[in-house]
Amino acid sequence: VFFLHIQGSTNPLGYDTPLKIPFYPNLLTLDVKGFNYVLVL
Repeated sequence: VFFLHIQGSTNPLGYDTPLKIPFYPNLLTLDVKGFNYVLVL
């Protein structure tokens, strides 16, 4: 899952646009939290 959220994976179609939204830190945090919740259960 980590490799799916590496910087640059927010542009899957390869379009060069000036509108860049950094999803990387937020999605990694949610993945880690979700993984921890699964481990606790």
